[in-house]
Amino acid sequence: MPERVLAADVGGTNIRVALVDANGKILKREESDTPNRATAEEICRSIAADANKILHETESLGSVQKFGLALPAIIDYSTSSVVQSPNLPHLNGFGIGQYMAEHTGLDVELENDATAAAIGEHWLGGAEGANNVLCVTLGTGVGGGLIIHGNVVRGPDGTAGEVGHICVEPDGPLCGCGSHGCVEQFASATAVVRQAKERLPGAPSSPLSSLEHFTASQVFDAAKAGDPLSIEVFEVAGYYLGIVLAGLINTLNPEVIVITGGVSGAWEMFIERTRAEVEKRAFQRPAERAKIVRGQLGDDAGILGAAKRVLADADKGSS
Repeated sequence: MPERVLAADVGGTNIRVALVDANGKILKREESDTPNRATAEEICRSIAADANKILHETESLGSVQKFGLALPAIIDYSTSSVVQSPNLPHLNGFGIGQYMAEHTGLDVELENDATAAAIGEHWLGGAEGANNVLCVTLGTGVGGGLIIHGNVVRGPDGTAGEVGHICVEPDGPLCGCGSHGCVEQFASATAVVRQAKERLPGAPSSPLSSLEHFTASQVFDAAKAGDPLSIEVFEVAGYYLGIVLAGLINTLNPEVIVITGGVSGAWEMFIERTRAEVEKRAFQRPAERAKIVRGQLGDDAGILGAAKRVLADADKGSS
């Protein structure tokens, strides 16, 4: 097994790149904003710049050969290219694996970001020791990763675990995937902001009404301060998330459901409603078995999962 690998977690908002050792220790990291409405090459140029900066600054630690890249996308693993990325559509059809290999000199392997988060939480986080795991990432979008009998499940088309695009309202808001009413349109950071804005005309006393622009984090702060509008937004998110999790518990019978991503920071504002819906809708025994827990790795879940992916593959190759 190599001593160190490079790993990146590319989101709709941030790009995080890190040098990670075989024990999951992050030795060096860089973070930058994801270029807004950029071309695929501009996004990749930003990733490569952070990667090469880390490689240059850590040369004294020895050579690095592997680069694991987590992306918010359906991935064609055979060609190391993006099939579809609802939140970074400029990457659709782009051969990002080859681009990053050419611009870093490393062997590059791609992973769906939510699957990477599942791998990370299974390795060192909230699902450590479990054999059947569902990981749900609540970030710019909503993603999901599956580990069944200890093995990562990606499916023949790389779409296994696309939790965010389960429909909960057939005539609901248009989703970036092309469908309507996906749970991503109710439980993501983007959805939290959109729903708050939609409710503002009827709530002039909300602290959000004085802000021209606001983030999901600010909606959370307002909810903690008792703002009825903001509380309702997270109640709605918890309601729809619970519906989806109940169906997945019945379908997959997981031991652990790990909820991670930026919106998980508002855990106390939605989890009670989520668990209530699960209790109401799922089969009793699997619902009681499935522990719904908050991720332990925070923003590092995707990076550590991407690192573990290439560490494990390198270890297989040397055995």
